[in-house]
Parts: sequence; C-alpha cells; structure tokens
Amino acid sequence: MINKITEIEGSCFFTCTACMSVWADALSWANANLDRVVTNPEEADNIIIMSCQVTDLAILHDLRTAERYHKKYPKARIFISGCLAAREDIELPIFIIRLETPRCNYQPIYSKSLVKFEHPFWVPDFKDNDDEKADGHLFRDMYPLRIGKGCTGSCAYCTIRIIRGAFEEYDIEKLEAEFIRFPDILLIADSPTPSQIRQWCRIATKYGKPISVRNVEPAVAYQCHDELVALAGNGLLKIFHSPIQSSDEAVLIDMRRSVTMTKQAMLLAGLLKSLGVYIATNIIIDYKDVQQDFADIYGLYHYVSWNPLWDGVWNREVAERRFEKYINRAECRDKLYV
Repeated sequence: MINKITEIEGSCFFTCTACMSVWADALSWANANLDRVVTNPEEADNIIIMSCQVTDLAILHDLRTAERYHKKYPKARIFISGCLAAREDIELPIFIIRLETPRCNYQPIYSKSLVKFEHPFWVPDFKDNDDEKADGHLFRDMYPLRIGKGCTGSCAYCTIRIIRGAFEEYDIEKLEAEFIRFPDILLIADSPTPSQIRQWCRIATKYGKPISVRNVEPAVAYQCHDELVALAGNGLLKIFHSPIQSSDEAVLIDMRRSVTMTKQAMLLAGLLKSLGVYIATNIIIDYKDVQQDFADIYGLYHYVSWNPLWDGVWNREVAERRFEKYINRAECRDKLYV
C-alpha cells in the first residue's frame, strides 16, 4: 500500500537520496506546506526519504539511509517516498512505510533547505564547497524549475515511465514568472519533449537569461538542433545534458535506442561544446557481455556519469557485493556514477 502525504499527521522532515527531479518534487510540496515541514529530524514526527531505484546500488543507499535515521530517531515514523516507493515488487524492512511522491505544481521554491540533499554515495570524497562541476555537484546548486514529469519512451533497461507515474507537461505561461524571478535556472523534467525545449529556448531568448537543461533524449535534441545551436550562439545555454547511454551500435539496438539519433546527438554535443556550452551525458557500463570502448564519449563530453547495468531484481546480498565492486574499490573512483 502506498500512502498519500495528506493521510499522515504531524511534522515532516525530508531528505533526498535521489535525483534532481525527485528532490524538486519534494521541495515544491515543502514550500507550499511550511507549517508541516521541519529541518531538524529531532523535531519530526515523520522522516521521509525521497528515494531512487535506478540501480540496486541506489536502492541499497536508500535503505542504508532509512536504517540510519531509524536508528538515530527511533520515535519517528520512517517513510520511503520517491521512486523506490512505487516499486511494490521490492520488499522493504518492516519499519518503513511507502509514501507517494508529494509535489505541488507551479509552486515556487523559495527555500531549497527544506529538503536535505544527501551526499552522493558514488563520490566517497564529496565536499559541499567543491566547484559546481566537481564530481557529484553538477546541477546540485541550481534553481530547479519543474516543467514536467514522467517519460513516454520505451527503453529496455528503464522503468521511469512506470515508477514516475503518468506523463505531465506543465503550462509554460504559469512558469514564466518563476523563471524570471530566480537565478541559475535548471529545467527539471524526467524527459523533456521537443515542444518544451523549443518553448524554453524562446523564453530564454526573450529575456536574455541563460538556462541549463538535463535529460534531453537524443531524438529530442535532434528535433531541436537549430533552436539549441541558436541559444548557445547567443550565450544562453549554460549546461546541456543528453543521456546517450552508449555509442556501441549493438548495445544501442539491444537497448531499443536509435543508433542514428545517438550519433546525431553526439555531433550536436560537439557543436554546442565549440560554442562554449558545458556538455554532459550518461552511459551504461558492463552491458551484458559486450566489451564497450567509451574513449569517444570521454573524449567528447566534459562530464560523463555512469551506471552499471542492473537486471531489476532486488537482492540485497548481491547489491552489497556490487556496491563494493563499483563504489568502494579504488579503481572505480576515476569515473563518475549517477
């Protein structure tokens, strides 16, 4: 059973072990419900972990975080919200209650301190005061402008279209004032559409105000090629993130991703880079039995995040071993993992 936040009583402390999208969702609700939110877990009736389920490593981190808070604050009710809460096929410890992702559309985020952002577990030496482009810091300190949620894609390895709920695209006219008001804007969507990218390119140009954008799928980037290049040429595209996942044709085909669109996305990334845009991407490593060479990707992008392929079947013992392999071993620390 997944509870709604309107069904629970008392004060709420939020912390996030997930991505910017889930963090921004919780921030929107927290900013709209100041009377319910506390920033000190000692004062909380309810401790809510905004969780991730992109890999078993992320799930393990979610659970370790919940266990840590439960041990330190035994009188508080512990909730798992965010993406893991929607994975009802994954059994949770008996003390954890599932909670639907709270959000309040069109709510400005006046305070980002209302939802704690846990340190990224994939960066063992993470420091809060590092540069904004250091490992684990990309986008972290920007203003998260929520423009939509969910995804209409069908990639073989991904469950976002299921666990994030129905696809939503928010009205740009209702977001324009928020865009004007806050600095260092990052557009937040699980997978922005071509129409959204085009609209926000026009808004950024209208006000002469730079934007950053993440999770732009290669096919979407291709459809918005001219608008993105024009925006970059005007110095109004700060950071551009497009997840290509692989440049290996066999892997892309197996993932049900377009080889042509991936190649076009990489060409666009190179062009944006030449125009002064900071470019970032995601890759999936250890994909089945394929030996991939990522030299072309690391040579092109400023920032490369990686996930090891996961079969989607939760097993804590396996996750503990994989965490040791991918996170704790020194040979993995020269890569980025998100």
